[in-house]
Amino acid sequence: MIYHRMKTEIIRVLKSSYLKNISTQVLGSGLAQILPLLIIPFLSRIYSAEEFATYTSFMATTGILSVAVGGRYYLAIVLPKTNKEAISVFTLSVILTMFYSILLLLVILIYYKFFNASSFEISYLIIPFYIFFYGLWLSFVNFSIRLKEFKINAFSKILQSFINSISSISFGLIKLSFGLIIGRLLGVLSASIFLKFKFNKTFVLDSIGDLKYFLKKYRNFPIYGILPSLLDAASLQAPIFAIEYFFTKEILGHFGLTIMVLSAPLSVLGVAFKDVFYQKVAELYNLGNGFKIKKVFLNSAILLFIIGIPLGFIVHFFGEYLFSFIFGKEWINSGKYAEILIFSFIIKLVVSPLSTIFNIFNKQRIISLWQGLYFITTLTTIFLSVSVFKLTIDLFLVIYVFHELVLYLTYFYLQLNLINKNQHLCVE
Repeated sequence: MIYHRMKTEIIRVLKSSYLKNISTQVLGSGLAQILPLLIIPFLSRIYSAEEFATYTSFMATTGILSVAVGGRYYLAIVLPKTNKEAISVFTLSVILTMFYSILLLLVILIYYKFFNASSFEISYLIIPFYIFFYGLWLSFVNFSIRLKEFKINAFSKILQSFINSISSISFGLIKLSFGLIIGRLLGVLSASIFLKFKFNKTFVLDSIGDLKYFLKKYRNFPIYGILPSLLDAASLQAPIFAIEYFFTKEILGHFGLTIMVLSAPLSVLGVAFKDVFYQKVAELYNLGNGFKIKKVFLNSAILLFIIGIPLGFIVHFFGEYLFSFIFGKEWINSGKYAEILIFSFIIKLVVSPLSTIFNIFNKQRIISLWQGLYFITTLTTIFLSVSVFKLTIDLFLVIYVFHELVLYLTYFYLQLNLINKNQHLCVE
């Protein structure tokens, strides 16, 4: 009887539109990540470890600064019950993104003018432009999720990846030291332009006055979202800055290649699940189907875990050999780092895509508390490891991964506990 019910449930899930949408996202995101993954062996031979280090530092910096883009109102685009309201939230997100980018540019110029002109790098000026187009792209992506235009969404990621890959190789061949950064910028720019033309006729704003209303209605996103997410982003990027400061630039370059390789296949699955999961659960929430939310949540978690296990096995036992063979013998240390870090990537693969559940229930405060804890424990772990005990890079990464496992398992418990307490929800 139990076997028959499980078999029936699995067949139902496999035939559902939810899994179909996930498959579309995975296919699109997969193709988007295959190109960068395929060209890394070329990039590792035309860019030095030091140039990878510069790119890694740039991405870490923008990873933190992009947290506040659009006041995080782009996350609310999926939530309104009508497309008219969603367009107003979209417009609000874009306007705030523009002002934020201009502010960043002014800060960078002032820093260059009055404080540290001697150490100024041209890549600093690229930051606000990257942040603007990245924020614009996020707004379009969330609107496409709302409309269930997952194919268009997926194609934008493929286009972004293609332009990024071609540009990075081209600039590398002409020996442009920050070609990886320019390639990244051109990729997100092209994806933003593509989505703008696709949805151009959809965005007709009736009243600017609506913006003030939605600025207040979804104020929890910036109030409870920006600072905790900033702490979360700083926590995620902290190992990069720690390695940059306490170790050598060459080690940072090898670490950066490891992150680039591991992020490719795992982020594909995570982002695909996150987009579809968010739309599906928001839909169930608006319909008042609280009990179905838990089933979708658990099915997603189990499926993500099953996907992550074989990837973890391969990388952990064959990391050094694979990296040395594919990217060149000089990158063998990247493989060694991958064997350690893969465990943290798998736990994040399972837990992170499901964290949008807090936005659905408007419980950003729980996220903020966890992110505050994550920030404190991460900095404490890093400080003790590299500053007090002065561990080698290998031991430092082992301690860091153990910390990640503990904190993300706690995060998963908070997600599940929230659902259990709100299964009785009704439409507001």
